[in-house]
Order: sequence, then C-alpha cells, then structure tokens
Amino acid sequence: MNNKDINDVCFIIQARTHSSRVPNKMLRPFAGSNLFEISINKILNSTIIPKNNFHLSIRDPNLINIANKYGINYFIRSKESIREPVTLPKVLEWHNKLPYKYFVIVNACNPILKVETLDEFVTQFLNSNSKGQFAVFEKKTFLFNNKGVMINEFFGEDKYLATLETKFAETCYEAAHSLYAGTMEDIGKEIYMGSFKKPKDPEFFIMEEIECFDVDWPWQLEIAEIMYKNKTDE
Repeated sequence: MNNKDINDVCFIIQARTHSSRVPNKMLRPFAGSNLFEISINKILNSTIIPKNNFHLSIRDPNLINIANKYGINYFIRSKESIREPVTLPKVLEWHNKLPYKYFVIVNACNPILKVETLDEFVTQFLNSNSKGQFAVFEKKTFLFNNKGVMINEFFGEDKYLATLETKFAETCYEAAHSLYAGTMEDIGKEIYMGSFKKPKDPEFFIMEEIECFDVDWPWQLEIAEIMYKNKTDE
C-alpha cells in the first residue's frame, strides 16, 4: 500500500450553506474573505497537490460561482447528502463517481491550518503502508471516563498524582476533525479511514492543536478570525 501515486488521489473540500449552528458559515465575512475561499486557496497554494485532482463537493449556487471563479472542478451534491442523519456512502457520494483510488478530505472549517501541514499530511499518506489516515493532536493531561476513573496511564509516584503532574501522564490523542484520507473502495463498504480497532488502522498524523481549531459555533468563528489575523500578521 506504500508509494501511492499522487495522481490516484482525489483532494476534496465538502461545503454547504445550511449549517444549523452557524447559518451560511462558509460565506460569512471572515478576515476579508470567507472560510470557503480560504480553504480553497490552501489547496491551490500546495506545492504537491495537482490542481486537476482537486474537486469541490457542493450544491449551493453561490458556492458554484466561487468554484467557477477559481476554475476548480466540482461535484454537485444531492439534497440527500446534505440532510442529517445520512450514511457515509451518501454524504461522500462522489466515492464511486470520480476516477481515483484514494481521497484526501480537507475540512473547510479549519482556517488556521497551514499549507505546509497539509503537504506534510499528503506526503505521509503517500508513503504510508496504511489504507487510511487522519489528523490528531496530542493531549498531555488527565482524562477520565464518566465514572471518574482515569483512562490514561500515570507513570509517576503517587505523590505526583495527588498534584496532577501532567508530565507523568500518558500522552493521548484527540481527533483533529481537520484532515482525512482513505480509499474510495472502503467508503462504499461504510468504512471511512479504517476500523479504529487495531494500530495504524487508520494511521495518525500528529499536528499542532491550534491548527485544528474547528468552527462549529458563532463564538468560534469570532475567535478563529482573531487567530487567523494574528497568524497572517506574523
């Protein structure tokens, strides 16, 4: 499975304008642009992603107009793919309609994501033996289940446990909801990136937590804009 050919990989951004928590999220003014166009430009500015392999999965006419402005391929989503709940093959309904073996999905709601990080994710996937890969970030802290029992290991003496010394806590990883990769064939089997039941199925790609900042609520949009402006001013 290693040495995948980048020409066999489809690079996808899925977008809609019917977000229930942040209406019209993709097209709201954001740092002189909008989330949709910022995410598009990340792929266009990649040093390794072929533009012809870049497809948008969209339906709204305003999103289609933007796709045409940039000259980007787009797949018109069905109404069923936008509604919730929806099955994996339906929401990713392009999986058996586009001529690729693999996919990489870029979350359009991560404006802090760096182009360099995107390229690193793609490079790792191309060279990996795993069929699937997804982004995570480290959590060096104490995690507990709903019964109050610690679920990650503690490697220090009990006296440090009493003061919650995080340097002795086992490193855990949280899903970044940012970058995803897998095979077109597996989507049809309702497998996204892997089984999540054995090591490297799917494989982790570790990234910085700040780049994973995901806009799901109005307050997150405001904070993301501040962080984005600070980042671009550096």
